Amino acid sequence: MDKVLEVKDLELKFVTRRGVFHALNGVNLELYKGEVLGVAGESGSGKSTLMLAIGGLLPSNAWVTRGEIVYMSKNIIQELVKEGDTKYVKKRNEKALKKLNEKLQSIRGSKISTVFQDPMTALNPVLQVGYQIAEAVYYHNPSVLARRILARYKATKDDMREILSILKNKEDYNEKLLKFIKGKNLEGLEEQVLFIWERNDLHDIKKEKLILSLAGEKVPRTALPFLYKIARSNKLERTPILSRFIKRILIKEGYRKAVEILSILKVPNPEKVVYMYPHELSGGMRQRVAIAIGLINNPEIVLLDEPTTALDVTVQAQVLDLVRSIRNKYSSSFIFVSHDLSVLYEVSDRIAIMYAGKVVEVGSKDEIVSKPLHPYTQSLLRAVPSIESEKISPIPGEVPDLRNLPKGCMFHPRCPYAMDICKNQEPPMYNLENGHKVACFLYGEKK
Repeated sequence: MDKVLEVKDLELKFVTRRGVFHALNGVNLELYKGEVLGVAGESGSGKSTLMLAIGGLLPSNAWVTRGEIVYMSKNIIQELVKEGDTKYVKKRNEKALKKLNEKLQSIRGSKISTVFQDPMTALNPVLQVGYQIAEAVYYHNPSVLARRILARYKATKDDMREILSILKNKEDYNEKLLKFIKGKNLEGLEEQVLFIWERNDLHDIKKEKLILSLAGEKVPRTALPFLYKIARSNKLERTPILSRFIKRILIKEGYRKAVEILSILKVPNPEKVVYMYPHELSGGMRQRVAIAIGLINNPEIVLLDEPTTALDVTVQAQVLDLVRSIRNKYSSSFIFVSHDLSVLYEVSDRIAIMYAGKVVEVGSKDEIVSKPLHPYTQSLLRAVPSIESEKISPIPGEVPDLRNLPKGCMFHPRCPYAMDICKNQEPPMYNLENGHKVACFLYGEKK
């Protein structure tokens, strides 16, 4: 499988008045095309910090001392790492972070998107949810919105009738539809047509009427040259008065696209929901809106930072079903962060276990759950409540203070199998069969 992202020996610290916190301590991780990678660990293990580092959303006191995050064969955090730099300089670090943010403008949101843990705080409370979804497309992919408008403007009734005849021939209509639309230079029309045709809540006669209504949309003549320009260049108009005029047209189209993706995410009455505010929605609905913002640009990588934590069990199950369904529809790769291994088992292909800012075990979900190797992974699984047994086995001890990490293996103060070598040396990552990797001296002879 092709790698879409690789984290190499990433070391990150937070410089505060209370001391330097070693949040990530040599993280190594790979994400492959089309897979869902689960990341598990206790609170404070560095899961969310890793997601923020990949998304380039680090605070000003974050200090990257070593490592790479490789995306599209480039180290996207290169500006933050100074070789041989052993001293934190605040102004220099803030300048590097600013430069990184400018660099990632073209990637963040369009190529790599993040769905945050609490949608109530992630969503803007004073903006309609439709506007927030539309805005994500407007700033990252305005050409998509412009092409959709122009496709309806150029399409004729005869074109739509031909499209309907293709759709009614139920065998392989996707390829024939795409070929016809490309031949007619109507790119942007296919997703609008398919959205209507594949809806289950409409009668076929209603579907045909809606598809025919897409033809010959009226567009202000003054806007046409600018829409054609945006469709070609994917760049927004910067002239003050014109930019506001064009923005109104594109955001209105963004609302239409928001209705489509909310419908795909099984939000009831999406035509009404797009005009509602976050506080008017339930927790599950807000989470769907946050996921819609993450998926609207069809990114290559989606980072899901504990999207089910604040939800009740019923809504949690619905969101997990949703993740399973969208992974088949979209070609994205997902990193799903959770402290709950049972949740990760439901949605993931592989699971990585983090402890004290380091990946200690990674393997397929079946291997991690059925044959855990690292003592920490075994302890995590024993701590999961079971219907069959009333006894819960908590992990002894406490998570280490990230300002003063133990020498050697960081888990050795809590490990029932700790040896002398564990107290003095940090274990390497041993690569076992079927890509199962573990950082533990117990498996050193199996290297």
